[in-house]
Amino acid sequence: MFLELLCQAYERKCSLLSTTVSEMREQQMANNGGDTILTISITVYHAQSKNDYPLTSSGWSSYDGVLIPGSLSAAYDTHIEWIEKLQSVIRNDIHKMRLKTMGVCFGHQCFAHAFGTHGEVGAREGQAIKCPTGAKAGRICSKLTQEGRQLLLLDGNSNKCNMEMLYTHGDMVHSLPEFAVSLGGNANVPIEACAYFSSKEEKILFQKQQQRQTTMPTNGDDNNKEISTTVRPYAVTFQAHPEYISPTGFNVNYLNTVKVMEDRGYITQQLLEEVCEDARVNFEKLEIRHLLLSHEVAVLPTI
Repeated sequence: MFLELLCQAYERKCSLLSTTVSEMREQQMANNGGDTILTISITVYHAQSKNDYPLTSSGWSSYDGVLIPGSLSAAYDTHIEWIEKLQSVIRNDIHKMRLKTMGVCFGHQCFAHAFGTHGEVGAREGQAIKCPTGAKAGRICSKLTQEGRQLLLLDGNSNKCNMEMLYTHGDMVHSLPEFAVSLGGNANVPIEACAYFSSKEEKILFQKQQQRQTTMPTNGDDNNKEISTTVRPYAVTFQAHPEYISPTGFNVNYLNTVKVMEDRGYITQQLLEEVCEDARVNFEKLEIRHLLLSHEVAVLPTI
Protein backbone atom coordinates (compact mmCIF):
# COMPACT_ATOMS: atom_id res chain seq x y z
CA MET A 1 0.00 0.00 0.00
CA PHE A 2 2.90 2.39 0.62
CA LEU A 3 4.27 1.46 -2.78
CA GLU A 4 0.90 2.43 -4.25
CA LEU A 5 1.09 5.72 -2.34
CA LEU A 6 4.56 6.43 -3.72
CA CYS A 7 3.42 5.74 -7.27
CA GLN A 8 0.40 8.00 -6.79
CA ALA A 9 2.73 10.71 -5.46
CA TYR A 10 4.87 10.40 -8.60
CA GLU A 11 1.81 10.75 -10.83
CA ARG A 12 0.69 13.71 -8.72
CA LYS A 13 4.06 15.36 -9.24
CA CYS A 14 3.68 14.93 -12.99
CA SER A 15 0.24 16.50 -12.78
CA LEU A 16 1.47 19.50 -10.80
CA LEU A 17 4.25 20.04 -13.32
CA SER A 18 1.72 19.66 -16.18
CA THR A 19 3.87 16.77 -17.35
CA THR A 20 2.78 13.27 -18.34
CA VAL A 21 4.52 10.19 -17.02
CA SER A 22 5.74 9.42 -20.55
CA GLU A 23 7.24 12.92 -20.81
CA MET A 24 8.98 12.43 -17.46
CA ARG A 25 10.44 9.16 -18.75
CA GLU A 26 11.64 10.86 -21.94
CA GLN A 27 13.32 13.44 -19.72
CA GLN A 28 14.97 10.68 -17.69
CA MET A 29 16.12 8.96 -20.86
CA ALA A 30 17.78 12.16 -22.04
CA ASN A 31 19.45 12.68 -18.65
CA ASN A 32 20.42 9.08 -17.94
CA GLY A 33 21.45 7.84 -21.34
CA GLY A 34 18.53 5.53 -22.01
CA ASP A 35 17.26 4.64 -18.55
CA THR A 36 13.49 5.15 -18.84
CA ILE A 37 12.30 3.22 -15.76
CA LEU A 38 11.55 4.83 -12.41
CA THR A 39 12.51 2.27 -9.78
CA ILE A 40 11.10 2.45 -6.27
CA SER A 41 12.80 0.07 -3.84
CA ILE A 42 11.50 -0.56 -0.31
CA THR A 43 13.65 -2.31 2.28
CA VAL A 44 11.75 -3.61 5.31
CA TYR A 45 13.34 -3.54 8.77
CA HIS A 46 11.41 -5.24 11.58
CA ALA A 47 11.27 -2.84 14.54
CA GLN A 48 9.97 -5.53 16.90
CA SER A 49 13.19 -7.47 16.36
CA LYS A 50 14.90 -4.62 18.29
CA ASN A 51 18.21 -4.78 16.42
CA ASP A 52 16.93 -4.96 12.85
CA TYR A 53 18.17 -1.53 11.70
CA PRO A 54 20.93 -0.25 9.41
CA LEU A 55 24.18 -0.61 11.34
CA THR A 56 26.10 2.37 9.96
CA SER A 57 25.49 5.95 8.90
CA SER A 58 26.30 4.96 5.32
CA GLY A 59 23.63 2.27 5.61
CA TRP A 60 21.05 4.88 6.61
CA SER A 61 22.29 7.30 3.95
CA SER A 62 21.72 4.73 1.20
CA TYR A 63 17.98 5.44 1.47
CA ASP A 64 16.11 8.46 0.17
CA GLY A 65 13.66 8.30 3.05
CA VAL A 66 12.28 6.39 6.03
CA LEU A 67 8.68 5.33 6.71
CA ILE A 68 7.51 4.53 10.24
CA PRO A 69 3.96 3.13 9.88
CA GLY A 70 1.12 2.43 12.30
CA SER A 71 0.83 -0.18 15.02
CA LEU A 72 -1.61 -1.51 17.60
CA SER A 73 1.08 -0.77 20.22
CA ALA A 74 1.35 2.43 22.28
CA ALA A 75 4.26 4.85 21.90
CA TYR A 76 4.25 5.59 25.64
CA ASP A 77 4.84 1.93 26.54
CA THR A 78 8.59 2.52 26.63
CA HIS A 79 9.08 -0.30 29.12
CA ILE A 80 8.69 -2.54 26.06
CA GLU A 81 12.20 -3.00 24.73
CA TRP A 82 11.54 -2.67 21.00
CA ILE A 83 9.55 0.55 21.46
CA GLU A 84 12.31 2.12 23.51
CA LYS A 85 14.84 0.96 20.90
CA LEU A 86 12.80 2.51 18.07
CA GLN A 87 12.62 5.83 19.90
CA SER A 88 16.37 5.67 20.51
CA VAL A 89 16.89 5.16 16.78
CA ILE A 90 14.66 8.16 16.07
CA ARG A 91 16.72 10.34 18.42
CA ASN A 92 20.22 9.10 17.69
CA ASP A 93 20.06 8.19 14.00
CA ILE A 94 17.11 9.71 12.17
CA HIS A 95 17.13 13.08 13.96
CA LYS A 96 20.89 13.56 14.13
CA MET A 97 21.33 12.66 10.46
CA ARG A 98 18.23 14.63 9.39
CA LEU A 99 16.97 11.61 7.45
CA LYS A 100 13.86 12.38 5.42
CA THR A 101 11.12 10.62 7.33
CA MET A 102 7.38 10.14 7.24
CA GLY A 103 5.67 8.87 10.40
CA VAL A 104 2.11 7.53 10.30
CA CYS A 105 -0.20 7.08 13.32
CA PHE A 106 2.01 5.13 15.76
CA GLY A 107 5.00 6.52 13.85
CA HIS A 108 3.62 10.04 14.41
CA GLN A 109 3.15 9.38 18.13
CA CYS A 110 6.46 7.55 18.55
CA PHE A 111 8.40 10.37 16.89
CA ALA A 112 7.04 12.93 19.33
CA HIS A 113 7.39 10.70 22.39
CA ALA A 114 11.03 9.98 21.51
CA PHE A 115 11.89 13.58 22.44
CA GLY A 116 10.30 13.78 25.88
CA THR A 117 11.74 13.71 29.38
CA HIS A 118 8.19 13.01 30.64
CA GLY A 119 8.37 14.60 34.05
CA GLU A 120 10.99 17.36 33.96
CA VAL A 121 9.35 20.58 35.19
CA GLY A 122 9.18 23.34 32.57
CA ALA A 123 10.54 21.17 29.77
CA ARG A 124 9.17 21.60 26.25
CA GLU A 125 8.84 17.97 25.37
CA GLY A 126 7.15 15.57 23.04
CA GLN A 127 4.54 13.28 24.54
CA ALA A 128 2.00 10.74 23.30
CA ILE A 129 -1.08 9.92 25.37
CA LYS A 130 -4.36 8.03 25.10
CA CYS A 131 -7.05 10.12 23.40
CA PRO A 132 -9.04 11.78 26.22
CA THR A 133 -12.22 11.78 24.09
CA GLY A 134 -11.90 8.15 23.01
CA ALA A 135 -10.74 6.26 19.94
CA LYS A 136 -11.16 7.88 16.51
CA ALA A 137 -12.11 6.26 13.22
CA GLY A 138 -13.27 7.39 9.81
CA ARG A 139 -13.11 10.57 7.77
CA ILE A 140 -12.02 13.48 9.96
CA CYS A 141 -11.35 17.11 9.07
CA SER A 142 -8.36 19.02 10.41
CA LYS A 143 -7.76 22.74 10.26
CA LEU A 144 -4.33 23.51 8.89
CA THR A 145 -1.94 25.92 10.59
CA GLN A 146 -0.05 28.51 8.58
CA GLU A 147 2.90 26.11 8.46
CA GLY A 148 0.56 23.32 7.38
CA ARG A 149 -0.79 25.36 4.48
CA GLN A 150 2.74 26.19 3.36
CA LEU A 151 4.02 22.61 3.52
CA LEU A 152 1.01 20.50 2.57
CA LEU A 153 -0.78 22.50 -0.10
CA LEU A 154 1.34 21.91 -3.17
CA ASP A 155 -1.21 22.91 -5.79
CA GLY A 156 -1.12 26.63 -5.15
CA ASN A 157 -4.44 26.67 -3.28
CA SER A 158 -3.06 28.65 -0.34
CA ASN A 159 -6.57 29.73 0.70
CA LYS A 160 -7.55 26.18 1.60
CA CYS A 161 -7.66 25.79 5.39
CA ASN A 162 -8.83 22.20 5.97
CA MET A 163 -7.79 18.69 5.03
CA GLU A 164 -9.88 15.51 5.26
CA MET A 165 -8.19 12.14 5.73
CA LEU A 166 -8.97 8.68 7.15
CA TYR A 167 -8.12 7.90 10.76
CA THR A 168 -7.96 4.82 12.98
CA HIS A 169 -6.34 5.49 16.36
CA GLY A 170 -6.77 5.41 20.11
CA ASP A 171 -3.71 7.48 21.09
CA MET A 172 -2.53 10.94 20.06
CA VAL A 173 0.34 13.42 20.29
CA HIS A 174 -0.22 15.65 23.30
CA SER A 175 2.81 17.92 22.94
CA LEU A 176 5.85 18.48 20.69
CA PRO A 177 9.55 19.13 21.31
CA GLU A 178 10.75 22.68 20.76
CA PHE A 179 12.15 21.92 17.28
CA ALA A 180 8.81 20.70 15.92
CA VAL A 181 5.73 22.56 14.71
CA SER A 182 2.09 21.52 14.37
CA LEU A 183 0.68 21.45 10.85
CA GLY A 184 -2.97 21.14 11.85
CA GLY A 185 -5.52 19.63 14.16
CA ASN A 186 -9.03 19.88 15.60
CA ALA A 187 -10.78 20.21 18.94
CA ASN A 188 -10.44 16.52 19.85
CA VAL A 189 -6.90 16.01 18.57
CA PRO A 190 -5.06 19.36 18.37
CA ILE A 191 -1.91 17.93 16.75
CA GLU A 192 -2.96 15.84 13.76
CA ALA A 193 0.25 16.42 11.80
CA CYS A 194 3.61 18.02 12.46
CA ALA A 195 7.02 18.79 11.01
CA TYR A 196 10.44 18.33 12.61
CA PHE A 197 13.60 20.40 12.18
CA SER A 198 17.16 19.79 13.33
CA SER A 199 16.93 22.50 16.02
CA LYS A 200 14.68 25.12 17.58
CA GLU A 201 16.65 27.79 15.74
CA GLU A 202 16.05 26.11 12.39
CA LYS A 203 12.31 25.89 13.13
CA ILE A 204 12.18 29.60 13.93
CA LEU A 205 14.08 30.42 10.74
CA PHE A 206 11.60 28.36 8.74
CA GLN A 207 8.67 30.21 10.33
CA LYS A 208 10.25 33.57 9.55
CA GLN A 209 10.80 32.51 5.96
CA GLN A 210 7.18 31.43 5.62
CA GLN A 211 5.99 34.75 7.01
CA ARG A 212 8.15 36.64 4.53
CA GLN A 213 6.98 34.43 1.69
CA THR A 214 3.33 35.13 2.41
CA THR A 215 3.79 38.89 2.80
CA MET A 216 6.27 39.68 0.01
CA PRO A 217 5.00 40.11 -3.58
CA THR A 218 6.43 37.56 -5.97
CA ASN A 219 7.03 39.73 -9.08
CA GLY A 220 9.32 37.03 -10.37
CA ASP A 221 11.89 37.84 -7.71
CA ASP A 222 14.37 34.97 -7.33
CA ASN A 223 14.93 35.95 -3.71
CA ASN A 224 11.48 34.58 -2.88
CA LYS A 225 12.54 31.18 -4.17
CA GLU A 226 15.52 31.22 -1.84
CA ILE A 227 13.30 32.15 1.10
CA SER A 228 10.95 29.25 0.48
CA THR A 229 13.61 26.59 0.00
CA THR A 230 16.45 27.48 2.37
CA VAL A 231 14.99 25.64 5.36
CA ARG A 232 12.71 22.61 5.13
CA PRO A 233 11.74 20.03 7.77
CA TYR A 234 13.48 16.68 7.60
CA ALA A 235 10.43 14.79 8.90
CA VAL A 236 6.67 15.10 8.55
CA THR A 237 4.30 12.92 10.59
CA PHE A 238 0.55 12.30 10.34
CA GLN A 239 -1.95 10.96 12.84
CA ALA A 240 -4.04 10.01 9.82
CA HIS A 241 -3.16 7.23 7.39
CA PRO A 242 -2.23 8.67 3.97
CA GLU A 243 -1.86 5.13 2.61
CA TYR A 244 -5.59 4.51 3.13
CA ILE A 245 -6.28 6.47 -0.06
CA SER A 246 -4.61 3.75 -2.15
CA PRO A 247 -6.83 0.87 -3.39
CA THR A 248 -5.17 -1.73 -1.17
CA GLY A 249 -4.90 0.68 1.74
CA PHE A 250 -8.63 1.37 1.69
CA ASN A 251 -10.15 -1.98 0.70
CA VAL A 252 -7.87 -4.08 2.90
CA ASN A 253 -6.12 -2.12 5.63
CA TYR A 254 -8.69 0.56 6.47
CA LEU A 255 -11.73 -1.72 6.44
CA ASN A 256 -9.89 -4.44 8.38
CA THR A 257 -8.50 -1.99 10.94
CA VAL A 258 -11.86 -0.44 11.82
CA LYS A 259 -13.25 -3.97 12.17
CA VAL A 260 -10.45 -4.83 14.61
CA MET A 261 -11.23 -1.65 16.54
CA GLU A 262 -14.84 -2.75 16.83
CA ASP A 263 -13.84 -6.30 17.82
CA ARG A 264 -11.67 -4.92 20.64
CA GLY A 265 -14.37 -2.60 21.89
CA TYR A 266 -12.62 0.63 20.88
CA ILE A 267 -15.60 1.72 18.75
CA THR A 268 -19.22 0.59 18.56
CA GLN A 269 -20.71 -1.51 15.78
CA GLN A 270 -22.88 1.44 14.80
CA LEU A 271 -19.84 3.67 14.41
CA LEU A 272 -18.07 0.92 12.45
CA GLU A 273 -20.91 0.80 9.93
CA GLU A 274 -21.13 4.58 9.74
CA VAL A 275 -17.43 5.24 9.12
CA CYS A 276 -17.16 2.49 6.49
CA GLU A 277 -20.18 3.75 4.55
CA ASP A 278 -19.11 7.39 4.88
CA ALA A 279 -15.61 6.62 3.62
CA ARG A 280 -16.99 4.76 0.59
CA VAL A 281 -19.41 7.57 -0.31
CA ASN A 282 -16.89 10.38 0.23
CA PHE A 283 -13.73 8.63 -0.92
CA GLU A 284 -13.04 11.20 -3.64
CA LYS A 285 -12.99 13.97 -1.03
CA LEU A 286 -10.08 12.39 0.82
CA GLU A 287 -6.71 13.85 0.14
CA ILE A 288 -3.07 13.87 1.05
CA ARG A 289 -1.40 16.90 -0.44
CA HIS A 290 2.03 16.28 1.01
CA LEU A 291 3.90 14.27 -1.64
CA LEU A 292 6.35 11.66 -0.44
CA LEU A 293 8.66 11.45 -3.43
CA SER A 294 11.42 8.95 -2.63
CA HIS A 295 12.96 6.43 -4.99
CA GLU A 296 14.43 4.23 -2.29
CA VAL A 297 12.77 3.97 1.09
CA ALA A 298 13.41 2.09 4.32
CA VAL A 299 10.28 0.94 6.15
CA LEU A 300 10.30 0.14 9.88
CA PRO A 301 7.16 -2.01 10.38
CA THR A 302 5.71 -1.80 13.86
CA ILE A 303 2.73 -4.16 13.79
